[in-house]
Parts: sequence; C-alpha cells; structure tokens
Amino acid sequence: MPVVSVAAARRTAAALASGRPLLGGERGGLRIPGFDLGNSPAEYTRAAVGGRLVVFTTSNGTATLHAALGAAEVLMGALVNLEAVVQYAHRSGRPVVFACSGRVRRQALDDTVVAGLMAARLTELAGGDVRPTDAAQIAMLAAAPYAADPLRALRASASARELPDFEADLRACAQRDVFDVVPVLRDGRLELA
Repeated sequence: MPVVSVAAARRTAAALASGRPLLGGERGGLRIPGFDLGNSPAEYTRAAVGGRLVVFTTSNGTATLHAALGAAEVLMGALVNLEAVVQYAHRSGRPVVFACSGRVRRQALDDTVVAGLMAARLTELAGGDVRPTDAAQIAMLAAAPYAADPLRALRASASARELPDFEADLRACAQRDVFDVVPVLRDGRLELA
C-alpha cells in the first residue's frame, strides 16, 4: 500500500494493526528508522513478507503513484517486469503515459531509460498504430545506447553515484523480464493484475 509520507505510513500501519502490516520505505535511499523493510529488492522475500500487507513510502515513487490516481489504470513497471507491463498495456488498447518518478523532482537517467525501453517495445508491438509523443521519442533515444546493458544506465545515474554501496541492488534491478507480473494500483493498494 503506497503512501506519500513517513507519518502517513505509520498512521496507516497503526490503523491496520490487526492485520500485522509491515512498514517499508526509504528516504535518501536508506531504510527509515523503525521500519521493517527498506528499499532493497532483496529485503522483500517471501519469508520476510509472507503475504502480509506492506505499507510503504519512498522518496520519489510513491508520490508519483498518488499523482496518477485519477488515471483510468495505473501500472507499476520496471526492467524486471518490462515485457509483462508492456504486453498488458498493449492489450488494454488505451493510451499509455509513462510517468517517471525521477529523483528529488528532477529527471533521472534510470527512469528515462526504462520508460524509453518500454515506449520502444510498445511502439514495436503496435506497429504503425501508435505515434509516440516527443517526450516518448526523447526517452527512446536516451534508452537506445543502454538497451543491451541497462545496468550501465543504472550505474551512471545520480542515484547510484550517491549511493555507491548498493551494487547488488543495481544488479537485481537491471535484470530484464525476470517477473511475469503486472502490479496495478486499485483502491490505494497495489495488486497483481
């Protein structure tokens, strides 16, 4: 369950205490004091989460999810589920907007590259039936040099440079299509489509 602030995460978890929710999140890339989980994908194992609700907040991503709440449908995609998300979006037949969270209200190389790879794949699937916006074309051009090795883009990003001790997380996040799942935001919660 994504929430925008640390205070909202604590309030929400307290209100749902009977379900034993976990608190997950980060500020500046680091686990929030008192939270059960941070931002590392390695922390979100079946053993750690075990089907429990995770109330989470991040420096950038959860605000983007909340900003998109008025959309017909909000999907959450990354390199690890790129093909699944793009196929789902293509099958929907609806217009697609890639909303990048960025970093501290600024564009981020890693987000732009992932959006560009998604836009390129969606354009490929749609054939001549889609005309990418200028922003999508810029993202596709930015992504092209990293298509064969997206880890290079993640390493080159400001986030990675400022958090050099997260190489294992970068490697995990740079894997393409390791999950065939599509998280969808419904009623304020992320569920699998």
